[in-house]
Amino acid sequence: MAKSVWKKVAPGIYLRGAMQYQVKIARKGRTVVETFDSLAEAQRFRLKTITEIDAGVYVDPLREKETTLLDLLVRYEKEVTPTKKGARQETSVLRMWSEQEWSSLPIASISPTHIIEWRNGRVKEGKAPTTVSNAMNTLSAVFSHAINEWQYKVTNPVIGLKRPKARLARRVIMPPSDRIKLLEACQTLGPKWLPYIVSIAIETAMRQSEIRRIHWDHVFETHIHLPETKNGESRDVPLTEEALAVIEQIRRNLPRRNDRWMFGDPDRPMSEGGITLHSVTRAFADAVAWAIEQPDGLSQKYTFHDLRHVAITELKQDHVDAMDLAKTTGHKTVNLLHRVYYNPDPEDRAKDIRARRAARKNKGAGQ
Repeated sequence: MAKSVWKKVAPGIYLRGAMQYQVKIARKGRTVVETFDSLAEAQRFRLKTITEIDAGVYVDPLREKETTLLDLLVRYEKEVTPTKKGARQETSVLRMWSEQEWSSLPIASISPTHIIEWRNGRVKEGKAPTTVSNAMNTLSAVFSHAINEWQYKVTNPVIGLKRPKARLARRVIMPPSDRIKLLEACQTLGPKWLPYIVSIAIETAMRQSEIRRIHWDHVFETHIHLPETKNGESRDVPLTEEALAVIEQIRRNLPRRNDRWMFGDPDRPMSEGGITLHSVTRAFADAVAWAIEQPDGLSQKYTFHDLRHVAITELKQDHVDAMDLAKTTGHKTVNLLHRVYYNPDPEDRAKDIRARRAARKNKGAGQ
């Protein structure tokens, strides 16, 4: 039997046999193929579809049902994420979403209920509100990009959903005696690098992720240059005399690595000469737990992130104002700096206010 052949009978329309008219449209990244019983039907469909594609309102009845959320996440990670300065952090969040059971569902089936259940579950687990909110914002960005740039006709399921309420600012005051006990515990229990990482955190207010990425090529007499930070921007962290003294101790006491990372390659596991977030967090937590159990031990439990609170409270006294301090700490908004991190002792604040008032009165009396 002779094989039937498609024959072009009109622009974008092909005939096979006597009654099969196939429409083929490839336009603005869309590919549409449909078969009709009459030429008139095929022509009407072609005109209508081209008009809708050009107007940006065409809805492919199969595209949104065949594309899964996982497909969307993988494409976004491959095409969009590498263009961002915070690519590494975003990749981690995208892969977290990919691990959800419902990521295998078509994007047309992803509803706000999926996100709400995920959000409520993370809040119940005790995850930080900012962590949950940032993850939701990332997923929302994926859907927005798919809708606006890839022309998927779906609704963004994250839009309009409430984010977890921010926790009250944690007030962290570390007495000088606690600092001594903490560093002693780090020297006693921790890896050789632990007391130095803790000291840098206390003296500079650098984040743990930033400290682990310190490279000797970026360490100078006056500052440490951070090519990439949490918010995707570079920053120069000024070194006080105390911070510089810690750097000098590291030069003398820690072996110099051939790859010139100060503590280890932050992108490799410990077994390959790297230094991971988990390794630092775990070593610090063990040191704190041990120090608390000792006679006359720590007055309270500390997390590694608490060191940033402690450092900022101290550094505030060495800066002109909050804007100046934000340049050192890497905060984009002064409000967050004040609300979350700057925790002055009330007695010290009262003392400073009284001193400034006395100076103002003395100045007025002398005029």
